[in-house]
Amino acid sequence: MEHRKIQWQMCLVTVAALLALTAAPAVAAILVVDDDGLASATDCNAATLAFPTITLAVAAASPSDTIKVCPGLYAEQVSINKTLTLQGAQATVDARTRVTLPADESIIDHPCGPVQITADNVTLDGFTVQGSTLSDPCFLAGIWTNPGSSGTQGGHQIKNNIVQNNISGIELDSTCAANPTLVQFNLIQNNNNPGPGAGNGIQTNFGLCNADIDSNKFSGHTNSSVLVSSGGDDQQITISNNELVGGTLERIIFGSVDNSAIVGNTSIGSTSSGTIRLFGGNNNIAIDSNVLRNGMRGIRVDDVGIAPNTGVTASTNCIQGNTVAGLEAETGGHTGTLNAQSNWWGSATGPTNVNNPGGTGDAVVDSDGVVDFTPFLTSPPPLPSCPAAPTPNTPGKVTGGGKISVVGGQATFSFAVTCCDPKGSLEYNDQSAANVRIKATSISTLVISSPSSACPTNPTGNHAKFTGMATQSNAIGSVTFTVDVDDCGEPGSSKAGGPDMFSISTSAGYTASGPLIGGNVQIRK
Repeated sequence: MEHRKIQWQMCLVTVAALLALTAAPAVAAILVVDDDGLASATDCNAATLAFPTITLAVAAASPSDTIKVCPGLYAEQVSINKTLTLQGAQATVDARTRVTLPADESIIDHPCGPVQITADNVTLDGFTVQGSTLSDPCFLAGIWTNPGSSGTQGGHQIKNNIVQNNISGIELDSTCAANPTLVQFNLIQNNNNPGPGAGNGIQTNFGLCNADIDSNKFSGHTNSSVLVSSGGDDQQITISNNELVGGTLERIIFGSVDNSAIVGNTSIGSTSSGTIRLFGGNNNIAIDSNVLRNGMRGIRVDDVGIAPNTGVTASTNCIQGNTVAGLEAETGGHTGTLNAQSNWWGSATGPTNVNNPGGTGDAVVDSDGVVDFTPFLTSPPPLPSCPAAPTPNTPGKVTGGGKISVVGGQATFSFAVTCCDPKGSLEYNDQSAANVRIKATSISTLVISSPSSACPTNPTGNHAKFTGMATQSNAIGSVTFTVDVDDCGEPGSSKAGGPDMFSISTSAGYTASGPLIGGNVQIRK
């Protein structure tokens, strides 16, 4: 066995020597890594000699080479000290949406920090990076950069990676002299192992400039999705089109950042104190076209002792359903006007604020009087995940009773709903083998419209929709329901004007609809 080990080590030395000899021409090479030491650039099952570790391949590579890494578990600390492109088994495959099977992933796992980048313009594409658990002097992050410690500039491309289960996900730093830095199409999740910086998906401690953090998915963090708080020459940073999964403290935080933008991100249900937080010393920050829903504060602007923020603008954001405020500028948090014009605050009446009598949308809390929120949007901007404004309830009365045909039999119904405020009753009984009974416990909306498209021979027919909560005999707990009815004339089952129509659906999956075969619907506005 020892003899075979010596032979194998000699083979590795021979391979490395041949690569070094052939590196003289300025032609980029492709080096292959497989955990069993056998693979080719096109076939990870080939019997061709390959490097068994990524570290050996990095040592043998020349700048500008590409290292292709086959699926497998690489329990090693990978230090990339040359300008290289490292391609995992899932290179070019979006980590946010791919089906994740460990057998298909190139997994770098190390407790002292899986990956360190100490060269310029490195590309890391298509890996799973995990397992950082040890504090200083270890590297804390799944992917660690710090140009100041290595005499480099940065300019990295970090794409299509799953970064998970580290102390922090990515320590991202780059100077203004570097090529643009890009972090894109990554799934960054659950980086909460105990240690300094725990709970951050991406954090910057040593300076970040000319960087795009774009189209990533952040999930499960106990502090933040992105935290840039290093001061100095931070500028020209764009945080764009990222998804911040709700239910935890996912948020974007800036401190001492200049000339940067937070654009097109989506957060629904953050439990943080501010989904976008500027905590001091920030200048000329644009917050545009984000969806900030159902958190505590959509935007929080304060100063923790750095300096007041200046030049902050917020426009065309969907700010809705936040329990404390859509935007809060705390005392001393901003100097000069904070331009928050042309945002949607969840209501056509605009934000709740003493300077906007009648406003019922998310609150603007502005103790220093520096926020300018007018004009505001009276309908939602065309952003994904920004719901349309609810149709106003319609004063009126809708009553009815009768029966419709269902598969295998008939169903009977009766209802009486009035508005405003909506209230009333609904009872529905499917008398077929399904044997489903639905009874309303509350009514939440009533909308009446005309003419009804279900009444082709009666242009004066009316349509009504009402919704609410109910019990359903074959479901556990409460369900939501929607009923649509059409009043096409008298009597309701007449074919002269077209029979009245009844339709019901519930969140438990029950649906039924059809023309009345007996009974009547009446809709009065």
